Amino acid sequence: MSDAPKPTAEGRFTSRFVRPQAMRNLTSEQRAEERSSTWLELFFDLCFVVAVAALARGLHHDPTLDGMLRFLGLFVPVWWSWMIFTWYATSFDNDDVPYRVTLFVAMLSILGLAASVGRIGVDPSAVVGFVLAYSLMRFLVAGLFVRGGRSVPANLRPFVAYYAVGNIIGATIWLSSLLVPAPFRYVLWAVGLAVELLGPILAVMTLENPRITFHPRHIAERYGLFTLIVLGESVLAVVSGTAGTDWALVPGLTAVAGFVAAVCIWWLYFDHVGSSGIELGPRPAFYWGYGHYAVYAGIAAFGVGVQLAIEGLTVRAGRGSASLRRLRSGGESRARGWRDPLPARHRLRRPDQRRHPERPRAGRTPRSDGAPGPDHRSRLPALAARIHRHGLPGLAGPGVLRNAHRRPAGIGLQASGNRSFFLKPETCSGGSRTALVRVVPRPASAEYIGE
Repeated sequence: MSDAPKPTAEGRFTSRFVRPQAMRNLTSEQRAEERSSTWLELFFDLCFVVAVAALARGLHHDPTLDGMLRFLGLFVPVWWSWMIFTWYATSFDNDDVPYRVTLFVAMLSILGLAASVGRIGVDPSAVVGFVLAYSLMRFLVAGLFVRGGRSVPANLRPFVAYYAVGNIIGATIWLSSLLVPAPFRYVLWAVGLAVELLGPILAVMTLENPRITFHPRHIAERYGLFTLIVLGESVLAVVSGTAGTDWALVPGLTAVAGFVAAVCIWWLYFDHVGSSGIELGPRPAFYWGYGHYAVYAGIAAFGVGVQLAIEGLTVRAGRGSASLRRLRSGGESRARGWRDPLPARHRLRRPDQRRHPERPRAGRTPRSDGAPGPDHRSRLPALAARIHRHGLPGLAGPGVLRNAHRRPAGIGLQASGNRSFFLKPETCSGGSRTALVRVVPRPASAEYIGE
């Protein structure tokens, strides 16, 4: 076939490179024919996989209320970028070269947005890249609607104009936010998004038959594909959380439960969410289309929650196993006759063994002969540091330094289960010693282990 334009029945020129950007769902026959996602649309979706993964990674690094609010807020522009191109494609997709090039540029913008979205609120320089990438997508989709307006009937041009103007105004507001300090910048982002979300509502109100703007089975398939994208992020989160567990029992069961929950979400969505909702009328169609934001954001956040649960249980299981191993090794060491691992210069000495005897002062523990003895509490932090460095069989060291200055009578040492230990200074007739005491279950009843 020649590349030269050929006149059509309508007097327009078409070729395999440039085609008219006409609406595809004007008649009931066009809406009834089978239509599925194109390879270009599937390629376009892959870029949003990266963007959703970046949002999930940011929530994983900051699983707090602030992090959750940031995740939900930044999910809106990512979701809306996919939405606006999807609804344009269901109405005007003609798969010519200008349309393909426009989508390729939009895909680059999505990748730039994904590279910076995870650092919003943390790195100020990421805001510029994020705003420029998002604004470029708005101008691109506005240009597509302007091009489509040249090929539609006159009664449909207000519909196209509302879409184009809404995206241009939204992009302008986003660009102007770069001139505003951080707290007010986010307010402008919200205003820009509100204008963009309002544009389709006003555009549909200009139509007598809103069904001509979309293909019901095609748009339902596109929404289902994005659901698979966020479900894939949940499965990836399960795999990432399980990677370092060595298949421990509790983390492994949690991973299985997370995957089963993802399967249930898939089952419920694809068995009960179809195209019937968007064919009931304009208002149910908007509820159906905009309501998917909660579905997508909820599934993505669910995946992050499963990963955090697996990682938290893995850490707890690792600490419990390490404490149990130390307790067992401690029993064997005491059976063989364990010696104090602390060097002699760090052990508590009697007053007559000190290099620099101190004068008696208030607060000292009296000895059996009535003379004031040394107050060993001042030496407990140093002793705890030595235990933490050399290790003490049967005990877990990480709790030593944290509790060193909080317990007035001794230094707490953490162990597995409900058992806890602490070092307690004691004074006897032969001098002073530091006893290792196990508290079961309260300090009033203690079992002596060793010195």
